[in-house]
Amino acid sequence: MNTGIQDAHNLAWKLASVLNGLASPAILSTYEMERKPIAEFNTALSLANFNAAMSVPSALGLNPNIANSVHQAMNSGIGSILPSGLQTVFLESIFALGRAQLATPFLSRHNPLGSLRLERVEHILKEGQSLQLQFPAEDLGFRYEQGALIPEVEKEDNVLEEKPTGRRREYVPSSKPGSRLPHMQLRILSQNKFHLNKEICSTLDLFSGNVTEFLLIATPSKTCYIWADAAFKIAKVYKVPLKVCIIWPGGISASPLSKESMHAWHESEGSITQQMQSVLEGEDWRRENTEFVVDVEEISGSWLELCKMTKPGVLLVRPDEHIAWRSNPTFSGDTMLELNKVFSIVLRKPELDTHQSLKTKLDVC
Repeated sequence: MNTGIQDAHNLAWKLASVLNGLASPAILSTYEMERKPIAEFNTALSLANFNAAMSVPSALGLNPNIANSVHQAMNSGIGSILPSGLQTVFLESIFALGRAQLATPFLSRHNPLGSLRLERVEHILKEGQSLQLQFPAEDLGFRYEQGALIPEVEKEDNVLEEKPTGRRREYVPSSKPGSRLPHMQLRILSQNKFHLNKEICSTLDLFSGNVTEFLLIATPSKTCYIWADAAFKIAKVYKVPLKVCIIWPGGISASPLSKESMHAWHESEGSITQQMQSVLEGEDWRRENTEFVVDVEEISGSWLELCKMTKPGVLLVRPDEHIAWRSNPTFSGDTMLELNKVFSIVLRKPELDTHQSLKTKLDVC
């Protein structure tokens, strides 16, 4: 079921993008590209989990193969021609034999065979080798390696690379392209058109459920603001709805800076003031796109640490809450041209190949 829901989640925004003219029909080919490896992995995982579930009855002397043989015999073998009354008697006899294996006199520490079977079951449960009902790593931690995204060259562990065993593995957040956007609790400082109607939210609440839009998540730094400025301009060229979220360090709302004076950064003091003054050059893009920018602060932990990012950077997140692209901290080229390439690849649309072409398009917008 989880796989099916994920499939729909992956395909819905792509269909909407094509129908609304935001993306080329070629983007639909990325559905199988992204989802097939996940579906194959989950199928193998489900089978491994079933086999793990059968380990407990097997340890108790209830061989699943015998149950399968009885089932086949009753449905397609000699049992199928027996009168229903005889079929019932036959099945009850088999069930009684199975129940006898679990009876207290037999399955006890005083019975050598029963004691051995109990030890086997205890070992299976202790090692987590029995039926698992939750798979956090596989349900949340899977990552698309190719498709409507910009893959990175650097290697990072992927849950799909490990052979499914049926054992539970914990979810490890990642900001690598193709991954699901990590959850983090945030306090809203200003939201404009985000309409969150709450003071505390998750990073996953930043998306509008009824609009096909991209989200750029950044931290307050000059580098990130340059990316945000370029992202808004390129999004206008591609006619793609875009919102920007700035995640401030925890404690900013307790500083002299009030929510109503987010732009009057000079009123605050200390290290927060220095951070704010260092990005004042980016204020033009804020004023031009203020209704599509939300400011939030960390409540606990660090966003950069959660994302395993050593330097400030931005994440471009798709409408299905998967990361399409992550900025490279060593990038020194033209941010407009870089994001032009990013949106072109993600939306499967032709790339404007010159800066002048972009400028002409922006003048028209």
